[in-house]
Amino acid sequence: MRTSFITSKVEIEDIITHCDVCFVGIIEADGTPYVIPMNFGYSNDEIILHSAPEGKHLRLLELNNRVCVTFCSDKKLVYQHPDVACSYSMQAKSVVCKGSVTFIEDLSEKELALNVTMKNYTDRPFKYSKPALANVKVWRVKVDEMTAKSFGQNFKNHRG
Repeated sequence: MRTSFITSKVEIEDIITHCDVCFVGIIEADGTPYVIPMNFGYSNDEIILHSAPEGKHLRLLELNNRVCVTFCSDKKLVYQHPDVACSYSMQAKSVVCKGSVTFIEDLSEKELALNVTMKNYTDRPFKYSKPALANVKVWRVKVDEMTAKSFGQNFKNHRG
């Protein structure tokens, strides 16, 4: 299976914006990875996430605010020969981002950040009540490192 690195910022951001869910990896106190799927927004090298105002994920981020966020798009089952199980694979593009989480506390900034997230899912504008803004934890992940790959591109046949 051929794998190639993607270096074009435009192509990398295109992969991100074509995803509905990202996976956020956090480190537990004993070093075990803890990965959660999340809705997200992306703008200006920042990933915007939101969650409940308390929970295991927030306790872990207090210990270590470094995260790894992954995205995968353009998934398609491919094979070299339909009768050979070992020739089956997935064709896809992926992005891996590493960065640190900070939390947005200012209600006006939270509203702007939540609109970045909503823009990933709809073009509708939204307004948020003060209680809604006060009861959500809004994460800002400043991306320090971003890599992307395309894999499985050499397969000629596919099923989709």
